[in-house]
Amino acid sequence: MAVEICVKAAVGAPDILGDCPFSQRALLTLEEKKVPYKRHLINISDKPQWFMEISPEGKVPVVKFDDKWVADSDVIVRIIEEKYPEPSLTNPPEFASLGSKIFPSFVNFLKSKDPNDGTEQALLEELKALDEHLKTHGGPFIAGEKVNA
Repeated sequence: MAVEICVKAAVGAPDILGDCPFSQRALLTLEEKKVPYKRHLINISDKPQWFMEISPEGKVPVVKFDDKWVADSDVIVRIIEEKYPEPSLTNPPEFASLGSKIFPSFVNFLKSKDPNDGTEQALLEELKALDEHLKTHGGPFIAGEKVNA
């Protein structure tokens, strides 16, 4: 039986996957583990009523596990890992937080109105730290040769 997943549709293109990194993370996890799924593309600016009933906050992604809809990409990925342990996509504990500040640093940089407020430098430092890790740990992924979530 296929897992059901609701993800963001592209703005102006309801039949194309949108630009939500959280939806893409959940989908990529399902793909890497070869878990069959049924994808529902959700127009975020015109959410269908059935979707609002399963996701009252209107957020994506949401995935149906054992007749229960679950939100939050971190929770979704953890459940997928538990239900489908092979191949394991878990980061080794020593690398669990590596790169975790890149996205918020990028958002801060994009929102910044002051070129001298340090947001650009903070983003560059996070990217350099990730790049250095990849160079010294046999990349191309955080854990080396194998992809992880």
